[in-house]
Amino acid sequence: MSYLITAKNELDGLRQLLSLILEKGKTNGNYLEILSCLLTIDYDPNGMDRFLAFREQFLDIAGKCGREGWNRATRVYKTMKDLQTKPSYLKRLIAYPDKPRKAKESVISINQIETIENELAKKPGFSMLSFVFLRPADLIDKFRPGYVPCPIAGDFKFRDGKLHLSVMFRTSDAFGVGYADILYLRELQEKVLLEAKGISSSKQINEGQTGNLNLYFARTYIEKVHKIKSKEEKIHKSIKVIPIVEKLIDALSANK
Repeated sequence: MSYLITAKNELDGLRQLLSLILEKGKTNGNYLEILSCLLTIDYDPNGMDRFLAFREQFLDIAGKCGREGWNRATRVYKTMKDLQTKPSYLKRLIAYPDKPRKAKESVISINQIETIENELAKKPGFSMLSFVFLRPADLIDKFRPGYVPCPIAGDFKFRDGKLHLSVMFRTSDAFGVGYADILYLRELQEKVLLEAKGISSSKQINEGQTGNLNLYFARTYIEKVHKIKSKEEKIHKSIKVIPIVEKLIDALSANK
């Protein structure tokens, strides 16, 4: 069964996603999951401001397991450091380990986002503003469980005066990193449009606005019980996640 969520802002999108998983999710081991879900979020500058302001409340409600997810997501989206647990998404975006056949020998990586910004600035209606997080080699390497990037690929489309961003996820921890995924991908969308405006002579681009953020989840889930290791990794604390998610949904409803 497939699911479509249409949300008026980011807070509403996260609330609906979590609620859907609790209502329709099926048990798969320690996970409550749904398959084939499209979340499309309208853009509202005020809504994005409220979403940013909600961060501390999210972290307070989510507790240790939420903070773990936030820290993991922040590292991959905001730093260039690769770890065996997960490669840097930022590094994949601005220094993807590949070389065009037409490139000089000295070129050993591709700045996918800079390329998109330049193409968008010149040709607003261009249909090849795509990027990838996944490398085929990731599927072989898999140094640690979860090593393969959760978002696989994305695409920008500028239509009717708005820049839309669509991203496909192979899997997504809706509670642990859902807030961060929405935040950092929306920031990427805003950045690409802003940078394109700075170098474009196109009236379309210079008057353009941020459009929908569309997230397709091949699988999205909520962990039922989360185990937190001590620094010595000898003692494990088990946390029931569902009651925390229910409290988070209430807070999102109050803030939407």
